[in-house]
Amino acid sequence: MHEKYNEDLYSLLEIAKEQNNRINLSLILITIKNQDIDNLNEIFEYFKENNIEIINEDVEPENLTSISENVSPFDPSKIDIKMDKLTLQSIIARIDNDELEFEAAFQRKSGLWGVVQKSQLIESILLKIPLPAFYFDATDDDKWLIIDGLQRISTIKEFVVDNNLKLKGLEFMTDLEGLTYSQLPRSLQRRINETNINAYLINPTTPKNVKYNIFKRINTGGLILEAQEIRNALFQGQATDFLTGMSKTREFLLATDGSIKSDRMLDCEFCLRYVAFTKLLEKYNGNMDTFLSEGMEYLQNADEKTLSSIITNFKKNMNTSYTIFRRDCFRKAFDDGRRRPINKAIFEAISVVIFNSTEEEINNYIKNNEIIKKRFIKLCSDYDFQNNLKASDKISVSSRIKKISGIFNKNMEV
Repeated sequence: MHEKYNEDLYSLLEIAKEQNNRINLSLILITIKNQDIDNLNEIFEYFKENNIEIINEDVEPENLTSISENVSPFDPSKIDIKMDKLTLQSIIARIDNDELEFEAAFQRKSGLWGVVQKSQLIESILLKIPLPAFYFDATDDDKWLIIDGLQRISTIKEFVVDNNLKLKGLEFMTDLEGLTYSQLPRSLQRRINETNINAYLINPTTPKNVKYNIFKRINTGGLILEAQEIRNALFQGQATDFLTGMSKTREFLLATDGSIKSDRMLDCEFCLRYVAFTKLLEKYNGNMDTFLSEGMEYLQNADEKTLSSIITNFKKNMNTSYTIFRRDCFRKAFDDGRRRPINKAIFEAISVVIFNSTEEEINNYIKNNEIIKKRFIKLCSDYDFQNNLKASDKISVSSRIKKISGIFNKNMEV
């Protein structure tokens, strides 16, 4: 490694160790932006040798080390799941009658398979190879939600219902290459329709918190579901639509520099955190998953006046935060001038403080933003504050909000 990189790479290595051995690609590129980056692969190799994972997003990974002593596990006796023997024809009929939910929390992961992978699934069915089990949330019998099996069902829809998939890359039934469903012999069409599958149905009597835990334990399309994707699946409708709208506001995009990704609903999670922390903070008991799910339920049941108030205050909050902190909004800041990734805990704390401030106080913050930024830089070097940011227990959350509040106090002396 060239000597000119040594000091910077060592600093980045230390940052990565504080973040569960993960470092954002953007942080690496920002650090070496004024240097020769022809040796970028060599730099990547350096992190690999040090067991550091490079992630391509501008949000600092969470390192939640504490849970509340008040949190109790869910009651397994409340799990109500039944296994049914179905045929693919029954699934096809539900697709035909719009009785399967494709456009829910998992929609961004439909279509991950290529033509060859889809074709080989159809070939497996034709070869009578048993398919893995399917999981559905059957809370609404007229509209099952696909929990596990989206890629397979999407492929069946594309091939059988839409008749758009032309088979390609088959390993055994090569004489079917290039054919669509309608071009198959009737005997093979019948074989597909009569294929037996195992389907696990989560029944309506299963509470939402239990469903959440079930969802967390199931993979969809080979990808581990993110927590917000699960919440969106459980609270479809007003809550999910509202969060999507929040995430697309100009004020939020400006404050976060448009750097929070939407493909795994991380942007919606940030907006949910704002709602939960500004509206339900007194209910927080140390379990972030439960707390954020309560935020979803709050939004799902909120009236139009409440939602209007939330979005108005949210825009004002984001605008105030950006006006004060500019390029370092919701990010740790130090004297070295480097721009860090967005930190969820800092986002929450600043949002709470500004939400609870008067108009006069907000004007004072903006007027004295340079003093506040200097205080914040000093706070980010505080050992206790750093530990508070990493923990999710009630005391740590309360402590970091209190420390953030301290940089905004009326006595505007550094």
